[in-house]
Amino acid sequence: MKKIIYIVLALVINYSANAQGKINGIIDYNFVINNPDGTTFVRPYLLYFNNQFSNFVANGRAERIDNIDDLGVMETTGEMIQRKVIDSDSPRDYVYTDLKEKTMLFQEEIVREMFIVKEDVANIKWKLSKERKKIGKYSCQKAIGLFRGREYTVWFTTDIPVSFGPWKLGGLPGLILQVDEDRNKFSFRVAKLSVNVKTKEIEDGLISPMVDNMSTMDKYIEAIKNRQKNFEAMLLSTLPRGTQLKRDCDECPKAEDLSLEIFK
Repeated sequence: MKKIIYIVLALVINYSANAQGKINGIIDYNFVINNPDGTTFVRPYLLYFNNQFSNFVANGRAERIDNIDDLGVMETTGEMIQRKVIDSDSPRDYVYTDLKEKTMLFQEEIVREMFIVKEDVANIKWKLSKERKKIGKYSCQKAIGLFRGREYTVWFTTDIPVSFGPWKLGGLPGLILQVDEDRNKFSFRVAKLSVNVKTKEIEDGLISPMVDNMSTMDKYIEAIKNRQKNFEAMLLSTLPRGTQLKRDCDECPKAEDLSLEIFK
């Protein structure tokens, strides 16, 4: 009799542990872009996630804002928050991460050309800080890491123990809620967060993208390096013949201002 009780108890404990370990959610991030001329633009993204997969996908166009404080306070809940999901036939930028396979599949448009590339999950050497703060209802810890030419200060929470974050950033013992690039060019802010909700939207959002034509990482890097040259050529094509573009000014577009990644 005691043996039966022990077996039942072990099964209950094991089931409970597994149930607690299963996490899913959907997050609205605002990708903030600070331009050299002082203007600020915000582009909305969604992050679908569970313990193994995440999908960070664009959810609209960038819009200009006057003040970053206009983004408001993060909404959090254990229920599904009403959100506007853009339904478009046009290809959208995304980063699909598979922790089991340790791969990232991403799609990005560079000067009107779409690139789809698979690479290894980023191995960022995070330096953990003892500094903490609250973001919404979540207790967050600070970490600093270098990734592809930029240093990032992030705030993550172990209250949501998944190793994901916006874009290609991750590898911490908790979900990344805030990101600031060291030169104040880019940042990510959470606007809405729904955790552990049963919804078909999350299941659909985590379906692995179907890919027909894969690009190589070398071609993607070459496109990033040539972005400035291609961008200037596109600008000149819209201007009167003989127009010269200024390059040595604070307001001039620079290669590092046009991409999160800097390849030397």
